[in-house]
Amino acid sequence: MTNKDVSEMRFTRYYKDDFRDTPRKRAALLRKQRNEREAFPLFADQIAEQQPDVDTVMDDRARKYAEHMANNRAYRAMKWRQGRARMRSYPEVVRAKLMDYWNTHRWLPAEPSYFLDMMHMYDHARLDLNAPGIRRTA
Repeated sequence: MTNKDVSEMRFTRYYKDDFRDTPRKRAALLRKQRNEREAFPLFADQIAEQQPDVDTVMDDRARKYAEHMANNRAYRAMKWRQGRARMRSYPEVVRAKLMDYWNTHRWLPAEPSYFLDMMHMYDHARLDLNAPGIRRTA
């Protein structure tokens, strides 16, 4: 597969988002902590001592969210690399037909799982690239 073939492959970039610390999240956390204390009124003082302050919880949530997003991006990138490697394993004629199918069928979301599923379907004879209505490349 040439660089030109890879650059013409349809894919969706994974969004990058930051954790948003909002007044509603802070209020919900305070409500949760209050409910925990009220559930055991005799131990309310001990429970309050063990509850972290709001800033600590929000900082921890922001850190965990950033780690989660990084892990998701890394997983998707690994799946795209796996799909491209698998695509290179096909003969040139089959590869051209599969890439044409992938790039022209816009109803397939441009996600790595769908890309891998398309090749899985082809491998198990559930995707006929010579069926009527499927565009053929030269």
